[in-house]
Amino acid sequence: MDHGAYGNLGDTSMVEGAVLRLLDLLPGEEIFVIDRPSLRTNIFGLPNVFRQVDYSVKPKWADVLTDAPFLWRYNQYWGRIASKLTLLFVGNLFPASSFSENGESRFKRMILSDFCEQFDGLHIVGGGNLTDIFYHELFRKCMLIQAFAEQDKPIILTGQQLGPFSSRILRRALAKSLHKANFVGLREQGNSLAFCREAFLEPQYFAVMGDDSFGLSGADDNHLLAILTQYGIKENEFLAFNVRTGHYAKEHIKYLEQMSIIVDKLSTLFRMPIMIVPVALSQGDSDITSGKKLAKMTHSSRVLVLENNNLTPSLVKGILGKAFGAVGVSYHFCTFALSQGVPTVCIHDGNYYSQKARGLSEFWGDKRLPLSLKGINTDLAIDHIAEVFKDELLRKKLQDFSIQAIEHWKHIFDTQVRKCFG
Repeated sequence: MDHGAYGNLGDTSMVEGAVLRLLDLLPGEEIFVIDRPSLRTNIFGLPNVFRQVDYSVKPKWADVLTDAPFLWRYNQYWGRIASKLTLLFVGNLFPASSFSENGESRFKRMILSDFCEQFDGLHIVGGGNLTDIFYHELFRKCMLIQAFAEQDKPIILTGQQLGPFSSRILRRALAKSLHKANFVGLREQGNSLAFCREAFLEPQYFAVMGDDSFGLSGADDNHLLAILTQYGIKENEFLAFNVRTGHYAKEHIKYLEQMSIIVDKLSTLFRMPIMIVPVALSQGDSDITSGKKLAKMTHSSRVLVLENNNLTPSLVKGILGKAFGAVGVSYHFCTFALSQGVPTVCIHDGNYYSQKARGLSEFWGDKRLPLSLKGINTDLAIDHIAEVFKDELLRKKLQDFSIQAIEHWKHIFDTQVRKCFG
């Protein structure tokens, strides 16, 4: 099982949701999950779930400039070009399985075909990394798909967001790789669905299924209420907020002042405290760090940051299910809340997060869920958010639809896993 989870609880929730479902569907089968130092999860304590040393595939011609005088400084730029060229020609001029799987220096070097030979199939869990914004991840996964396909082994992808793309070469490379898969499960019916159709995938080999985090439940109620009590807040009497300013979400940094005004006014309007709930926890991409910056800019003393060394996906999901309403950037912050019937507004800017916001709107069936930060008027934004939070019909609709959505995800997941691996 490959995935995009590093220090992000949303990505980890998809791994956990998929693993738990696979254990029910394929009892006795062994699941080897790619492990990384920043992956925080308890799944490796489960029966038949094993840590798999991470793999790394170097593009052809990647070292051409390494020892060249003066040109070495363009190594990073050349690395991207080498990745594109490799994906363009793999499967035509050379097989993916011939590449060295070099990993880190302490790991045994092997050919990618030998790496794939250890397993009976490949499952790539959902996420938003099949885009040229994360071209390293895109390259690795495309090469892995190609190598498994060369051994005629089943390949399934679930809960995926495809794109956005600025590179036509990388877009074509992903399309070529997806043609090798037995099934491609999508988490939204907008750009991702259009991608599959434009890539001419046969309709029976792809479908909108929802997010893989649907397989993970929130934490135990007693545990959740104990944490809320620790922060001095009550169930259904607080608003949740999330902000992200990581290297792939730099657009949001310039909106922190407007966000702080929105936080203050929401707290006053609803007479509720605001809890800033983190999802990304990596050192260079921390929702806690960005949340603290935002909290310092507010004037209300009722802005709290959920900061806990023992945060887990199920804990964060459960806490969001106890909120009266939620406003945030993170896709999984929004998905956690919506899937538990909590009205949520996804604030966004930039192509990457705009696609996520549109996807949420299309999946959950309400055009009011996305709120663009570009040229934002804070008073109009407050009115927009308040309208969503006060809409009792929407609240009921979300509660009913979330049950259907989770059942739909289970049905697609179960059907395709049995078909591919059973």
